[in-house]
Amino acid sequence: MTKTHSTKSALIASILILCLCFTSLIGTTFAWFTDSASSEGNIIQSGTLDVTMEWKDATANGAQQTYKDASTGAIFNYDKWEPGYVEAKNIKISNVGTLALKYHINIAANGEVSKLSDAIDVYYAEGEYTLADSNMAELTKIGTLTDVLDGMPANMEGDLKASTSDIVTIALKMNDNAGNEYQGLSIGTDFSVILMATQDNVEEGAFGSDYDDIEIPDMDIQTINGVNYGSTIDGEYVMISVNDGTLTSFEVSENVTILGTGNGVNDNDRVFGKNAPLSSLTLPEGLTEIKDNALNALPNLTTVNLPSTLKTIGIQSFRMTGMSEVTIPASVETVKLGAFRDMANLTSVTVEGNVAFDNYAFRSCPNLTSIYLLGDDVTFTGTQFATHFDNGDATGITIYVKNTTVAARVYAAQASAYGYEVKVLGAAADGSDASEVTQVSNATELGDALTNGDSAIMTDDLTVTGSVITNNGVTEAYGNKVGVAQYGGTLDGNGNTLTETGSSAYVIVTHGGTIKNLTIVGGGRGIVIYAPTEDVIIDNVVIDGPGYAINTAEHNGQNLIVTNSTVNGWTSLAGMDSVSFTNCNLGENSTKCWQNYGYDQDYDRLIKPYGQATFTDCIFENGYCIDLSSLAEGNVISLNNCTCDGVVLTAENYADYITIELPGWTSNLNDCVSFN
Repeated sequence: MTKTHSTKSALIASILILCLCFTSLIGTTFAWFTDSASSEGNIIQSGTLDVTMEWKDATANGAQQTYKDASTGAIFNYDKWEPGYVEAKNIKISNVGTLALKYHINIAANGEVSKLSDAIDVYYAEGEYTLADSNMAELTKIGTLTDVLDGMPANMEGDLKASTSDIVTIALKMNDNAGNEYQGLSIGTDFSVILMATQDNVEEGAFGSDYDDIEIPDMDIQTINGVNYGSTIDGEYVMISVNDGTLTSFEVSENVTILGTGNGVNDNDRVFGKNAPLSSLTLPEGLTEIKDNALNALPNLTTVNLPSTLKTIGIQSFRMTGMSEVTIPASVETVKLGAFRDMANLTSVTVEGNVAFDNYAFRSCPNLTSIYLLGDDVTFTGTQFATHFDNGDATGITIYVKNTTVAARVYAAQASAYGYEVKVLGAAADGSDASEVTQVSNATELGDALTNGDSAIMTDDLTVTGSVITNNGVTEAYGNKVGVAQYGGTLDGNGNTLTETGSSAYVIVTHGGTIKNLTIVGGGRGIVIYAPTEDVIIDNVVIDGPGYAINTAEHNGQNLIVTNSTVNGWTSLAGMDSVSFTNCNLGENSTKCWQNYGYDQDYDRLIKPYGQATFTDCIFENGYCIDLSSLAEGNVISLNNCTCDGVVLTAENYADYITIELPGWTSNLNDCVSFN
């Protein structure tokens, strides 16, 4: 293993490897990078590092005399070697990018080679030569193939400015004195010619053309089961090998921070090639990115660890791999388009953190049954996040989430999928306390879900008509007409509106649970708390229209917690253990319900606590009334940083903005109200 060279370039190019096997040359075009930024018509654009390789026969009797792309077929393909026989090829290296580059050619073994390499001499020359018979006078002998494969320096290198080309000639000659011991032997694909290219230091800049000391980085070459794998010493990439051999397991060097090249969508993005037999891959801590298509099409790859430093998983990077389980660590921020699609064996996925998923993350995984999204802020782009087939069939897939916010996002990300379930985990990660989350699109579905104690997410605005609600066939004691009744879980309006058509009906009766992201319109009472078995949480809810915004019909000593909401109208809160309003707007009912019945205006802008209540960072409408006439003796109402017309309310100024009606047991404001 060689040591690294220091590089100072602000625009250092990645090493590009083109592996040229003597039985099957694979060639392609590698692009560095292109990006642009503009301001007032000015354009700043980075250059590209882009090389191509072509070849033609260099022997006098060669049938092919024009250059062709190196990927079109084998170039050294002759099976009748004999003493004195020569095979020579012209290799054309072209700089088709915009940056000057340096290149270097190495010859490396893919494993053990037969002793035939002792009898094969390697010749090299800069320029295009056509050889007659065994005339090698124009070329320089480097050594035997055995010498070269053992690491003998070849000094085959050059540099190219943009839009220029070099032609070199490589020849193999069987020694004139080779004896019978070499008959019938074959070298095959046991060695490769490796071309490496990087940016040169001759671009014109503010300080002249030699603006940096750029050297071609040394390579960390790992040879396993006859395959050469390289990574730059400075930790940029693991490189591509053309010959996958029989490699079944591989441990990436600890210096590597980026896996793959991500130059484009082609076979050469694949670190280990297409359909390689690789089954186990160990990735190092320190790896931050897996590039597009890096591990695409490795059907035998069943074991991969994703390190805790990983941040980005590229486009289709694990597509068509053989893993049955995937754990995405909390460090991962982005999973790009189709990263885990078309995985035939995948059954279970665990996502530990807040990942941003692009389209089709787990599309067309026919055996997928469970996905655990353990972050509380997972996001999605597009549709068909997880399906069994391309047609959207997701039957049997259960997606577990930490909260209903993520659940709603899952439903949006599964817009063209069907047959799946979403369950809310809450604090548990194993699904033991998961309650079903039902996507509802009409009043019947909403009522059924909430009556069953499940959580529900509305997909659209819904209208309900109050009726007598029964619980397991027994009419509820309050006996009033009710739109929907909640028995725990979460009603997530998902930004939609729930409208009650009955003028005196209750829109929602809750026995405990969470109501969020909802606008409530119509009815006589918006949210009625009745015999709660757990706390009632109201978050990001707008109640404006019902005569009573929030009302307790019967209590069991639970707590009411209201956050980020608008509560307009009369709110009466009897018997709750405690009540808190945080970051809420409290004002007058826009329908002026009570005034229309002939009552005083205050009834349409009033809150009436019966016990301990706290208001923090709330905004009161001018003229709002806090009615403490029924406040239990010894209880205190706290107003913490609350305002009216932009003025913080205090004991000295509150009377200019709001009304506080004191309880009969005291005439002293300080006994029952505190301002902080």
